[in-house]
Amino acid sequence: MSKPLTIADLKTMARRRVPKMFFDYADSGAWTEGTYRANEDDFSKIKLRQRVLVDMTNRSLATTMVGQDVSMPVALAPTGLTGMQHADGEMLAAKAAEEFGVPFTLSTMSICSIEDVKSVTSKPFWFQLYVMKDRGFIERLIGRAKAAGCGALVVTADLQILGQRHKDMDGRPVRPAAFLGRHPLDQGPVGRQADHQGHSGRGRRTCCRRYRR
Repeated sequence: MSKPLTIADLKTMARRRVPKMFFDYADSGAWTEGTYRANEDDFSKIKLRQRVLVDMTNRSLATTMVGQDVSMPVALAPTGLTGMQHADGEMLAAKAAEEFGVPFTLSTMSICSIEDVKSVTSKPFWFQLYVMKDRGFIERLIGRAKAAGCGALVVTADLQILGQRHKDMDGRPVRPAAFLGRHPLDQGPVGRQADHQGHSGRGRRTCCRRYRR
């Protein structure tokens, strides 16, 4: 495939390039994956209403989101372990979002740290936060997000219990979720383990290679 033209094309490219374990992590849901399918179905039902016989001069999608000027009312949602899909994935996504003029949201479960993303951007990005039991760790994360000039804190409030992800349980020796312990909300040891992951602030280490086609 020389040039991707659709989202489906990009998905096909990712399936070919990314190790199956990481692709399945991104392209799956919990339990029966009913919500995963419903999300796609619901978005497919949204239609743009065509306007006719109106002045189209100087048309623009530009607006503001939480006080931030954006080129269109869209933001990049937080995606866990993006750095496992492509080396420096979060940093590259943040740079692309900034260039296009839309917000980028860094996941708590990222590979690249808050400081990494800050080092390659010049405008505020957003930070997604899981409210974990280790409140000291959460306070440190919020402090670092504030120090990095993050423009918004995106709080995830619907993950009190981890759903069973069948594709992560089919016998593979390692799954991405294992890198950060049992579960981000089971915060005894995980807060300490996360200090050695993307949000350690101890200097970046590229954690994956660039996958070949």
